[in-house]
Amino acid sequence: SYIYHKASRSIDTLGHSGASKLLLLCCRHRSYTRRFTIVAQMRRAAMLRSALRRQPLRRRRPPISLPLLRASSSNAATARDAQLEEATKFVIQVGAVREGKTYSQDVAEGVVAALADPSSGVPLSALLPTLKQLAGAYEIGEDNGLDALAAAVEKEVNERAGKQLVHCSVKAGSASFDVSAYEGTSLYDVVRRGEDDGARALQSYLECACSGVMACSTCHVYVAPEWFSRVGEPCEAELDMLDLAHEPRENSRLGCQLVFTPDLDGLELEVPDGANNLMDHIPFEDRG
Repeated sequence: SYIYHKASRSIDTLGHSGASKLLLLCCRHRSYTRRFTIVAQMRRAAMLRSALRRQPLRRRRPPISLPLLRASSSNAATARDAQLEEATKFVIQVGAVREGKTYSQDVAEGVVAALADPSSGVPLSALLPTLKQLAGAYEIGEDNGLDALAAAVEKEVNERAGKQLVHCSVKAGSASFDVSAYEGTSLYDVVRRGEDDGARALQSYLECACSGVMACSTCHVYVAPEWFSRVGEPCEAELDMLDLAHEPRENSRLGCQLVFTPDLDGLELEVPDGANNLMDHIPFEDRG
């Protein structure tokens, strides 16, 4: 195109004869260039076909049939359900051993679901070992975080179930404060799991040394006489432990056995001015 442009502008200089020769040269040059490009493209295509012929043919795997896919998916789901069920049974077992810290089926399933969620970072294969690590030596009342997780899940379960929040007033020496708990939980649960100011105040007065297995009497409280009939009488095992408590009365109860119900809204309790911790002290005289 450059030569064609120069030839067009040089007609006056070269004359018609010279310009015609120059235009003919331009046309021949463009025709040669086009032929060269086409030949080069044909050569590249031939080389590509030759290379493809030399490569071994890859055999395509036959597609997996739909029934096999469904069977594989079903087996995976069954294995996952079995692991979740085993983990749930373990959480319930921990609560059954800890008498004052029973976990319901809903709470146990909620704990397992929280750990099995992908956002927790716990793989399904490590679900049960993680729960065992959180439970610690639960047979002797140890806990490494399982109870705190269960408390958070239990709160959500109670709210979804529409359970009533029961209020209670506590007198401890010259101090008095209010605590609250959902129906179905014990005074021990308030001490171990409560998060409000009243629960934190109660924690400074009730030690709960045996983790709620009714073996220490450090959760000993007095029930106001007008409320005792609604709270109910203690069982024989609780009476045996109350006999060893600090200054027991007829209206004494152990906090780990005192369960809140809607009828106990407004309950009045009093904390004794001392406690006998049978976990490290036995209040018997040495007659030897």
